[in-house]
Amino acid sequence: MNKSRLEAFSDGVFSIVMTLLIFNVKVPVLTKPFTNTDLWLSLGAVWPILFIYFLTFFVLSFFWINHHVLFESFAKSIDHKLTVLNLIYLMFLVLVPFTASLWGAYDSYQPAVILYGFNIFIIVLCSMWMGSYILKTPEISHDDITDRMIKRGQFRSRLTLVSYAIGIILSFVHPVLAGLFYLLPVVFNITPGSLNFLEKKLGFKIE
Repeated sequence: MNKSRLEAFSDGVFSIVMTLLIFNVKVPVLTKPFTNTDLWLSLGAVWPILFIYFLTFFVLSFFWINHHVLFESFAKSIDHKLTVLNLIYLMFLVLVPFTASLWGAYDSYQPAVILYGFNIFIIVLCSMWMGSYILKTPEISHDDITDRMIKRGQFRSRLTLVSYAIGIILSFVHPVLAGLFYLLPVVFNITPGSLNFLEKKLGFKIE
C-alpha cells in the first residue's frame, strides 16, 4: 500500500465520523397545539447535546489536521507497522460518535463523561505512538524534521492528555466540570498564536 491510499482512506473515515456527529442532535418533537415559547424551551433542552456536537467536531478537526501533518510533514513513506498503527488509531476514532452520543444523552452521569474522555485520550495516545514510530524509523521519516516541530507537536498532544486526564478525574466529583477541561485544548488550539503567546508569557521556548 502506498501513502496516498492510506491518507485517502483515513480522510474518508474522518469525513464519515464527523458527519455522523450531527445525527446525535435530534429535532424536538412537540404535540400540537404548542406556542413559540414551548418550542424555544424545548430547543433550550437540546443545548448540552449541541455543546458536545460542537466540541467534538472541533476535536476531530484538530485530529484530522494533526493526522495530515503527521503523514505529510513527518512521514515520507509508510510500512506495514505504521499502517497497522493507523488502523488502530482509526478504530478508536470511529467510536467517537457513540461516546459523544452517550455523553449527550447522559451528560450529568459519570460513566458517560468518563467513556468520552477516555476515548479521546486513547486517540491522542495512538497519534503519539504513530509519531514516535515515524521519528524512530529513518526509512519512512523525512530528513528535514526540526526539533521545534517535534516538540511543539508533543506539547499540544500532552496538553490534551493532561486536560482529559484531569477531566476524567473531575468527573468523580462533578461530571459537568469535566466538560470544561475537555474544552480547554480546543480553546488553546483554535486561538491563533496561542503557543507563541504562552512561550512569551512564561519565558520559555519550545525547541
